[in-house]
Amino acid sequence: MNDSLQTDDPALPDICDLCRRAIPAGEAAYGRVPDSSWADPVDRELDGWRPIVACGIKHLADMQQYYRQRPFVNEELWAMKIDRAQSAQHPLQLNQEQLTRETGLNLLQIEAAARWGATKTTRDPDIHHKPKTPPAD
Repeated sequence: MNDSLQTDDPALPDICDLCRRAIPAGEAAYGRVPDSSWADPVDRELDGWRPIVACGIKHLADMQQYYRQRPFVNEELWAMKIDRAQSAQHPLQLNQEQLTRETGLNLLQIEAAARWGATKTTRDPDIHHKPKTPPAD
């Protein structure tokens, strides 16, 4: 699914996250859905709320339904916050104090995220996979 709410270039059309079709100007439907695999690249307050764009109300509703059924795992969200902090502006490994400051997490949450990540990696080596796109009609 598209990781941006809309294109930055007004000359480019938005693309429906569900059917991948270009959306004519003025016809896009926007929303946010709860998703523990989403850490907003700009606004921490939007972590866990994935932006979605659809070519119409039907596809928006289909995506909202899909995400309502997806489990929200706090440890996954915390892992995404850690990943964002470590990769965004810090090419070197952050120490615990820096990591807690950059993520807003406490040490228990950081440890839980690390355990979740280790378990997730053994089950699914692609830890940062995108959710499967719900079927388009």
